[in-house]
Amino acid sequence: MKKELTIEGMKCEGCASTVVEKFQSVEGVERVVVDLETKQAIVESPNEIDETVFDQALSDTNYTITSSN
Repeated sequence: MKKELTIEGMKCEGCASTVVEKFQSVEGVERVVVDLETKQAIVESPNEIDETVFDQALSDTNYTITSSN
């Protein structure tokens, strides 16, 4: 499954790295790619993962998921 998440609050490569690290810690996530320019994170996993899990992964950061596909 591929999920596209729009994330507000990312401003630099460090921010993107933090999001990648947080999302990779979610059980079942195989790959995460973040594009700072579009503010998109593409998350790949073998099974569907509810968006609330990703919200929780970012709960201790200043980043917010604003939309998903």
